[in-house]
Amino acid sequence: MKLKEYAKKNQYTVMLLALMAILLLFFTVTKGSTLWMVSTWKSMMTQFPVYGVMTIGVMFCFISGHIDMSFVALGDFACIIGMSYMVNHATESMGSGQILGIVLVGVLIVLLIGALGGLINGLLITKLNIPPVMATIAMQLVWTGLSIALTEGNTVTGIPTMFTSTLNKVYFGFLPMSVIIFAIVFIIAAFLLKYTTYGEKLYMIGTNKKASHFSAINTDRMIIGTFILCDVICCIGALLMVATMSSAKADYGTSYVMRCILILVLAGVLPDGGMGKILNVLLAIVSIQIIATGVNMFSSLNTYYANMIWGGLLIIVLILSTKLGGNGFVRKKKPKIEKKAAA
Repeated sequence: MKLKEYAKKNQYTVMLLALMAILLLFFTVTKGSTLWMVSTWKSMMTQFPVYGVMTIGVMFCFISGHIDMSFVALGDFACIIGMSYMVNHATESMGSGQILGIVLVGVLIVLLIGALGGLINGLLITKLNIPPVMATIAMQLVWTGLSIALTEGNTVTGIPTMFTSTLNKVYFGFLPMSVIIFAIVFIIAAFLLKYTTYGEKLYMIGTNKKASHFSAINTDRMIIGTFILCDVICCIGALLMVATMSSAKADYGTSYVMRCILILVLAGVLPDGGMGKILNVLLAIVSIQIIATGVNMFSSLNTYYANMIWGGLLIIVLILSTKLGGNGFVRKKKPKIEKKAAA
């Protein structure tokens, strides 16, 4: 009985666990010898933190009932500025302490630009009443244009090895630094959503913005702050991406926009706002990574088949979310119409 109650209250969790089990079973049967190699799982652990961190950032916007389409382009622009600073100021003749200072300043520049981008998004949406999708798509074009103009489409290379080696370091032979950073971001996000008034207000705004406003919640300030938080977190993900590539470029990670949206929808963090659990986001991230890794194990398949699968999953989940109830896969009950007694 308790199991049935849990399944009823946590239907997205059950769905994701079932999906993960099906994926593991399928790839075990077809490519078991490759799937369960230690190297395969090590590779997976170095891949998912980049878009996993970004997904957590965008999750805050989704819960508030908004969407951000500019986070990857903003992260690319911020990293181009930050990495250019490192490249132009760090030299081989410098000591490790000096280089560390330059690296920290470069990282701070990236995060400050992320905060500025979030502030601009928030102001466009709250003060100018521009729809979130249109505002953030416009800013996506702005950041991409600035990135290409600054670099002329070229790649920023020569990043200090102290930066790349630190973020790519592996502890105990199996635990990458990127996973540790992902875990820290995950824990902080979970704490904010579950144990703070900010998280409570965020869910309230996503559920009913007008009612939240009349409940003495400064909705504009909350939305602006949420976009700032979202884009700062996404810039952390962009830093992990740059460290993996050992370079920065205007078009890195463009596929992560739809991947992050797919993960959130799959986890039940719907664009309508006011719903979603961060545990489900973690399960969805792992499921998507299993699909990506599994497709790559088939040498005869084009890697773009993974995008096709993710797109199909997104359509299916969106259809189910539209046709079925917002509390999971529970069919909406039609209201009963009472027949009036004949006079």
